[in-house]
Amino acid sequence: MSKGVSQVATSAIYIGVTVSAISVALTAGVPALENMQDAASVRQAQSFMQELDSNVQTVVTEGEGSTRTVSGEFDKGEIYFDNDTKTLIYELETNADVISPQTTAGEGNVLLSSSADVNVSETTVGGTNCYMMENEHIKACIKKIGNESNPESINTSELLTLYEFKDENRKLNANLSIELNDKKSTSNGTGYTTANTGDFIGTGEVQATIDSNLFTYDIFFRLPTGADFIQVDVQNYRQ
Repeated sequence: MSKGVSQVATSAIYIGVTVSAISVALTAGVPALENMQDAASVRQAQSFMQELDSNVQTVVTEGEGSTRTVSGEFDKGEIYFDNDTKTLIYELETNADVISPQTTAGEGNVLLSSSADVNVSETTVGGTNCYMMENEHIKACIKKIGNESNPESINTSELLTLYEFKDENRKLNANLSIELNDKKSTSNGTGYTTANTGDFIGTGEVQATIDSNLFTYDIFFRLPTGADFIQVDVQNYRQ
């Protein structure tokens, strides 16, 4: 009698463990399967964009009257035209490891990016030429000064020409000045600013190089994708 009970109990435990293991396997497998499907969707969209770009270049070459029709079907994601950047965009939120976060890779006119929504461009603010870094939350413009071959007079208190909170439609009126070793003379001198401009950048960056009477150093203004602040780093301190 007791032996029969023992066998039933053992069988029940065994079945329970088996069902649990299958459940865990299914739970672990679903995200992986979804990621594979997402990666395939991205590759499909990338192929479509490359085909579209090729047809556009052909039409441009052939001239007036030339036409092409390109069709595409997407199971996932969203495709739309961005009027600000004049860009056709395919967007998919995914955990798939398609490309490293905050990076952009491209072939011709087709770019593949992940969490790379910063735009860096040259513009004018209040009559001052500057490098504008912009993401969904922040607009920050750093004064454009000279170049490496032709440095000009530079003052760190004049570098930040615009700092705007887009969510609040509010501009920050503040002074930013950088000194080394509490010496005011290091906040100015001769130098230049430079930036790599473009769209769909992971982290926008503007570099200012200052040669004061005492030290030479670099200031990096950085705006990451999604951030509601800019990072200011002083690096490469040298005499």
